[in-house]
Amino acid sequence: MIIPVLLHESHFRQFLIFNILGRLKLYRSPLIFASILTTCAVISFLMYKVEGAVLLGTVLLIVGLGMPIVYFTSFFASLKKQVKQQNLDPPRLVYTLQFTEDSDVLEISNDKERASYRWQDAFHAYYEKESIYLFITKDRAFLLPLELLQESEEVWKLIESKMGTKRCTRKA
Repeated sequence: MIIPVLLHESHFRQFLIFNILGRLKLYRSPLIFASILTTCAVISFLMYKVEGAVLLGTVLLIVGLGMPIVYFTSFFASLKKQVKQQNLDPPRLVYTLQFTEDSDVLEISNDKERASYRWQDAFHAYYEKESIYLFITKDRAFLLPLELLQESEEVWKLIESKMGTKRCTRKA
């Protein structure tokens, strides 16, 4: 099976959102921070009879809600910048994946290089709404947009058979 992967900005954007917010769950820290400071602000507001409690509650609320707003604003600004840096509009061929049922090796090539990975060493695969994300390592993934795959179910079943169901997650 040979899969030439033409990526578009929307594919890459969806992947970054999935990876940062879905897989790595990096939204947790700002939300925990916000909930702690908001809770402290509510407690301060409940103690409104104590001198300075309302001021302290206001400061805690502003900081508690402001930090996640700044975090997510900078996240999406950085996301937009990363997408533009990839120069994917118009869509372009970024790599080609090649694998077969009887091979224990996944071959990936682009204009400059060719690499082979053993399926048993692959980290994880995710079947999402728009794409299959094949993580070769914890930090390196290959995107397979479903719109490019004629038989996405067949591809997914082959990936599952090579990697095992414990290292494959299907959400779509």
